[in-house]
Amino acid sequence: MPVTSGVSRLRLSLLSLPEDILLTLPRYLRDLEDFVNLTATCRLLHDLSASTSPRTILHLAVAASRIFFRPDPHFLVAATARQLAKWASHSSTNTTELRAAFRGGMDGLLQLALEHAGLTMRRIRELYEMRFATINPVADLIDKSVGAQWMAIPNFWNTVEDAWTLDVDPSETFFHLVIYGELFAPAFDVFLETGTVPEAADVDSRLEYVKYCIPDWQCYANETLAHDKRLPDGRIDPRRAVKPVGPYAPFAKEKYRNARPDEFTRHTNQIGLKHLLESKRWNPSWVEVRAAVGGDFEQEWKQDLWWAIVMYQGMDGMEMIKPGNLAPWRERLIAWRANIEEMTEKPSKIRVGRQETYVFPDLKTDLAIASSGFVRLRVA
Repeated sequence: MPVTSGVSRLRLSLLSLPEDILLTLPRYLRDLEDFVNLTATCRLLHDLSASTSPRTILHLAVAASRIFFRPDPHFLVAATARQLAKWASHSSTNTTELRAAFRGGMDGLLQLALEHAGLTMRRIRELYEMRFATINPVADLIDKSVGAQWMAIPNFWNTVEDAWTLDVDPSETFFHLVIYGELFAPAFDVFLETGTVPEAADVDSRLEYVKYCIPDWQCYANETLAHDKRLPDGRIDPRRAVKPVGPYAPFAKEKYRNARPDEFTRHTNQIGLKHLLESKRWNPSWVEVRAAVGGDFEQEWKQDLWWAIVMYQGMDGMEMIKPGNLAPWRERLIAWRANIEEMTEKPSKIRVGRQETYVFPDLKTDLAIASSGFVRLRVA
């Protein structure tokens, strides 16, 4: 019997199954590549694939994340973080679960996404296009601002105005920044309307994200900085303290209690990201974005809010600094700026240790708290 005849019979017997059975096939596939191949088999399976659950597609994407969605797991966390933010906003119980997931680092967030989020093939195609149109170019700008290209400038220490010793992975830094936006950008609209932020985006939630999902050895709350993180009664402020869990699990080992472990991370993630947000190479592009819809404010607190709203809009928001990509954002930017212009009451700040951060999402001052005691924040 010819091989092709056997394959044809197998296909016919498969397609003779009821559609509700065929719809379950994607659950048993190895990864997203197998799913794409299945949908290309015939018209029937292609049409049925449109009914595949976004959660199933996300599971298949995770199985292929080290090949197609690098850096892993940052890329897929960024792709699902806004869904997690919406889910967390529904109840205090959900917010508590989100904060617990933060303590597992990016891996913890991805596990939560597998339970409460999903992806469509349409969104995956958009992300693929974004990889080349936005992610890679912006990561390159980060590299030129705080990465290897920046440090390769001839006569670095005598030439660069903001010279600093940093070890930054530009791609991961990009995703650390955009995931913060995906998680907390929705809070800006609530804040502009009510003057408050949802529990899922308050200071406690944001600091849990910064501490554990942007891991940095210098953030770890060791005994030498006890004075910087203790409350007046001597207790460690839980918003500043870092437990030896998730990315900091190596510190639970006795031999690493007072040393920087090689198996932890060599990257200065928090310090590097904070330096980026103040960089003279990074900020000009954002100045142009703000200027296109009215420029900056003279009042410091209004400028801080305006700066934060523009900067922390997540992955799609990074498109704004690419020439010709501002149009889809123009109306929203104009509306946000008008709302800030009408504000008369200065937003409150919350003190943690020696540092303060705004009640609204402000990664720059959140980072200053998380790594306080090591590097003094320089205001741009």
